[in-house]
Parts: sequence; C-alpha cells; structure tokens
Amino acid sequence: MEINKDFALLYGIMLGDGCLSLVSGKKKFITITCSLKDDLPFFETILSPILKEFRGRDTKIKFRKSYGAIEFNFIDSKMFDFIHSIGFPIGKKGTGIIIPEIFYQRNLVRFVVQGFFATDGSLVLTKNPNKYYPRIEAHAICKNLIRQITDYLDELGLNGHFYECKRVLDTSFTRNFPNYRFQFNGKKNLLLFDNLIGFVNPKHKKRFDEFIDYSNRYDFIPFAYRKDMALGRVELPISAL
Repeated sequence: MEINKDFALLYGIMLGDGCLSLVSGKKKFITITCSLKDDLPFFETILSPILKEFRGRDTKIKFRKSYGAIEFNFIDSKMFDFIHSIGFPIGKKGTGIIIPEIFYQRNLVRFVVQGFFATDGSLVLTKNPNKYYPRIEAHAICKNLIRQITDYLDELGLNGHFYECKRVLDTSFTRNFPNYRFQFNGKKNLLLFDNLIGFVNPKHKKRFDEFIDYSNRYDFIPFAYRKDMALGRVELPISAL
C-alpha cells in the first residue's frame, strides 16, 4: 500500500467513523460505519472505489437497518496492519487519536481533514434573524485531533474557534470524556473550506450548493422585501433544510 492522497482520505474517514478490531486474537477486521439515511452515495461513489484501489477487489456494503446504519466490515490483514502501523489504534479509538506526522511530511493533511469531515463533520445553516448563515463544525472526544484540525484550518486562512463543549449527562462510552469542537462561521469561511479542503461527501456538497444558490438569490432581494422577511411576513427558503 502507498501513502498517497487516497490513503490520507481513507485514514481521515477511519479517524471519524472507522475501527480496527482484532477478534479471537487473529481475525483482523476493518469497519467503517455511517448513516443509512444519507451516506449511501458517499459509500458508493467515494469510499467503495478507494477500498477497491487498495484491496484490488470490491467490498460489499452491509445494511444494518435496525441501527439505521450502513457499513463496510471485512477482514484484510495486510490493510489492517498498514493502517495500524501509521498509528491507528486497535479497538476503541478513545481520546488519543491524532493526524500522524507522516501526513504533514508528505503534504497530505488536507485529505485527512477531508475524510474526517466527510464522516464526523457538519455544515449547519442557522437563521439569524431572517437570513441563513453557514457554520462548519465537528466535535469529538479526541482533543488533540480537533486541535490539530482547527490549527490547520487557521493556517489556511480560515477564522474559527476551538473549545470544550458543555457536558451532557449520558451513559454512552463517549460521554465519559470531555467533548471538543471546532467551529468556523460565515460564508467566507465556507468558501475557503470548499476551495482549500473540499466536500467529498455528497450530502455536504449538496448542502453547500443549496446554500450558495440561496445566498445568491438573497443578495438580489429588494430592501423592502428583506424588511418583510425580518418581520416574518415572507421567507426565502432553502430546499431540503
């Protein structure tokens, strides 16, 4: 296997929603799990071809309808060992995962961030007071990883924030740890992210395109119409919001 941009993208995807599992001390499983609701195009058009590139064969998508999930779950010792050798942990990822130095050395961090955002990132649109504004964000228990991504995006010229999220009482594994978030607000940050990182998950790209279309239409709205929007009399919708 080669450490190229596709492997960096795969590694980022694994950082978000992947897992290495050693079963019975010898069966080496690789698992990537996403949402059945809106991640199937991502699996079919992005992730499946990457797995075929590295495995040399197709990998079957498994549907876990009772959990609302889709996943790749397969045994591949060679691929397992290579991903682990870069620094990816076996078992629960916990709080210690980071972007390994090798991706910085080879100028591939962009693609790691692409993969992580494709699985764990969100493009949120909020209305304030009458116009929708975009927000790029992600949160996880791995403080150093979220800090790395925040710093990397800052270095590219985006202007965002890193902070610890408020704790929510929960009994799940991840809620036993503090949760950390990066957040980049506004259209300027959104355009920079699209240009310098890029949206590889079709659901994020669709939402981006919808917002840009909405924003362009909003810019040509007469002032009087905007006043009516502020008063709640009319609204300029974004499709699929």
